[in-house]
Amino acid sequence: MDWIFQRVGGFKIREVAMRCVPCYKYVLEPEGQKLALCILIDHYKLYRFPYDDDNALFGIAKEATGIRGLEIKAGYLRGEKEHLRLREFQPGICRYVRPAQASAS
Repeated sequence: MDWIFQRVGGFKIREVAMRCVPCYKYVLEPEGQKLALCILIDHYKLYRFPYDDDNALFGIAKEATGIRGLEIKAGYLRGEKEHLRLREFQPGICRYVRPAQASAS
């Protein structure tokens, strides 16, 4: 039924495409600083996109293209990927935002 109404994950396909903007940022990982594919949601929420692949077009792996890729992005819009949320503390350099309990310990 979602296919008939052009919906993916509860959102219109057009809405998912308009609200998700891919970008590249340097992310501080445990292994060190790494250039990574990120997604900017609604112009202010920045998330790490872990499905990137160096050989794939636009950084999206082959299993994450088409409708499957839109379903993954809809998960970001619903707030299911908060553990991948980033904060930019210098221009182009980001680190993960941790919950208050994890940063206090």
